[in-house]
Amino acid sequence: MRRLRVAPVCAVMVAAVTALTCAGLMSDSARAGFGDPAAQPWETLLLSYVLVSAMTSPLLVAVLASRQVDVEHQGRGWMLSQVAGLSPGRLCRAKAAVLGAVLAALVAVQTSLVVAAGLAAGITVPLQAGIWVRYAVCLFLVDLALLCLHIWLAARVDNQLVGMGIGLLGSFCGVFSLLMPPALARALPWGYYAVVSPVAMGEDALRVITPGYGWLAVFLLVVAALFGAACHRFDRTEG
Repeated sequence: MRRLRVAPVCAVMVAAVTALTCAGLMSDSARAGFGDPAAQPWETLLLSYVLVSAMTSPLLVAVLASRQVDVEHQGRGWMLSQVAGLSPGRLCRAKAAVLGAVLAALVAVQTSLVVAAGLAAGITVPLQAGIWVRYAVCLFLVDLALLCLHIWLAARVDNQLVGMGIGLLGSFCGVFSLLMPPALARALPWGYYAVVSPVAMGEDALRVITPGYGWLAVFLLVVAALFGAACHRFDRTEG
């Protein structure tokens, strides 16, 4: 992972997400409402974070999965690992576990930086930390599910441009899922960035809503079952 420069890639993405999310804090209109609960400064910042995460996370997941799996295609790593007793499916599960830990740290750091930026900018309205923590956990789970799907895709398709292209498409779908009808968003893997959003636009103001935890649980179970079956089949095919 050091040779693949995973840490610098993640650092650049964290910096980009934090900068894009917090760009609105610099405006005079935003600063005027930092002490007014009716202006909803934290809700506005959280909605910006949801939007930026939906736009950047699918591409980040595709990049991490592609770089981690492409080395196996280039250096006949699947065969060498199998000779060493590590089956291809097990290797995919190991990659998912390691990159999942990276994603967990990444989401925790970037969420903390966004909140810290809001405090540093001067928001004095009390922070509802629970909403941010729950969203960060849900964001990580959606990222992890998409990571598993991209690892399987990267393992089965030698040309990694396919996975990157799907990740780019997912970025567009993730953003537009926030505007889609809920039923349509739930039908797309990237739509779950909208399903887990804790804020939504109302007629006159932002509304704090309950994310679709039930739908998220179903999505995670389906992805886990598919990934497990795909890894098992990968073992038998390569064996």
